[in-house]
Amino acid sequence: MPNSQETGTDADLIDDIKLNSRDSVALKDLLQKRLSECGWRKDIEEMIRHAIDERGVSNLTHDQLAAEIVPHARALVPDVIRKEMLVRVRAALESSLPSEDN
Repeated sequence: MPNSQETGTDADLIDDIKLNSRDSVALKDLLQKRLSECGWRKDIEEMIRHAIDERGVSNLTHDQLAAEIVPHARALVPDVIRKEMLVRVRAALESSLPSEDN
């Protein structure tokens, strides 16, 4: 069994795998499209408006707003979209792996 502490092992290779910029942009665009289609974006915009209306724009910093909204926004992402994106990210990462035929 290979030692993961050795240099050049599969564990080191996995740490170095990154999406290329084309895949990254395509995945980001797809995620934005899916979130818009399901109404998530509209829901988040309403949450932001509500927080601003409640506390007043002058009493709320960007960081405070983000701290309040981001956890809720992440929790509201539909499972079907999470799963689709996970499958697509894995596929993109696997296509980035060097071929074992070499």
